[in-house]
Amino acid sequence: MYDDEYDESCIAGAERDVGEIRDAALKKVRETHPEIEYVIDRRSIDDYALLSWEYPGKWYYMGLKLPDGCKSKNELIDEIAAETIRYFCGG
Repeated sequence: MYDDEYDESCIAGAERDVGEIRDAALKKVRETHPEIEYVIDRRSIDDYALLSWEYPGKWYYMGLKLPDGCKSKNELIDEIAAETIRYFCGG
């Protein structure tokens, strides 16, 4: 999405926060499908990252934002879990 440089900690912070959401979705999936080992989430880190362009010309991660169409973190977790179950179980 962005062709310019990121602050070095930017991507690590975003990946950590997105990882927490995906871990919560996997926990929800494993309640009914313990054999599933990972979640399917087609969103990119850029869909989750609230970025700010700062001097001297780098993108800084300002925090997590919900991807377009999601009203809450719980709704997002439910969507990722449902998408994962559909992918693995064909539904």
